[in-house]
Amino acid sequence: MEVECPHEKVEFLGEQKGEDGVNRYYRCLKCGSVLILSEDGVLYEVAGPGNV
Repeated sequence: MEVECPHEKVEFLGEQKGEDGVNRYYRCLKCGSVLILSEDGVLYEVAGPGNV
């Protein structure tokens, strides 16, 4: 069973304007995944280079 990264240390990459608010982008410093916090409060993860 593989343990997922808890994404405890992240760096802020920037924001992108959405229809009603902003989407915020972060990168996990441990695994390289990009985390997207949508304007609706939903957290999306795009796997880093070694996590595909």
